[in-house]
Amino acid sequence: MPDLKTDKRRDTAAPAGPRLIIACRVMQHELDALRQQYKDMLDQGIEICYMDQNLHLTPEKMPGLIQEQIDARADTAQNIVLGYGLCSNGIVGVTARKQNIYIPRVHDCISLLLGSRQAYFEAFRKRAGTYYLTPGWVAEEKDPLGMVEHEYGPKMGQEMALWGINEELKHYTHIVLINTGAGDIKKVRKRAKANAAFLDKVYEEVSGSTSYFEKLLFGPYDREDFVCLAPGQRAEQKAFMKQTE
Repeated sequence: MPDLKTDKRRDTAAPAGPRLIIACRVMQHELDALRQQYKDMLDQGIEICYMDQNLHLTPEKMPGLIQEQIDARADTAQNIVLGYGLCSNGIVGVTARKQNIYIPRVHDCISLLLGSRQAYFEAFRKRAGTYYLTPGWVAEEKDPLGMVEHEYGPKMGQEMALWGINEELKHYTHIVLINTGAGDIKKVRKRAKANAAFLDKVYEEVSGSTSYFEKLLFGPYDREDFVCLAPGQRAEQKAFMKQTE
């Protein structure tokens, strides 16, 4: 964590004034833990709005719902930070009307949880067949077991649900838990191991990083790690495409 009292880069690069962070609820464990840890040093002008994780199932609805939150704070938040990546084009179309908007230059939350795009690309090059689990995904019951229990099973019956999840994940070889240090890690680890056993996959655990989450809260919102929209600009897919390292 940067020294919030002496980090001159943060002092010069972070935007002044009240700002709103609009984030997927899957990141709540990490962001809330950081806010609690540094509550005495945090600018009280930082507000976080958590959006329903189920929006990932209907990415075409995401831009409009995120825009509603942005527009509702048009006169109170001077800057907007999104706790989203490209997310299946779910942020394409979001428009900066009065405020600047800063969006992590990533495709999905795995880069955020690992700490950087570079960390994600390195992990992908090492082993592409990895299915990641995090405290937030487990809490939302969007892990494979949760999907069978609460999504697929009720819709298609247990037998078809089991076939469907195995077919969906047949090309994955590993279930990897990203331990960010947030949440009840013992409970999450137990659930992640149960998923691996259920799917007959190799279980591993890797250390996550809060560095990207720290930038969401504190800045700097540099163009290397963020797509920066000035008032009048619209989020476009092409801004996220140049990500190979």
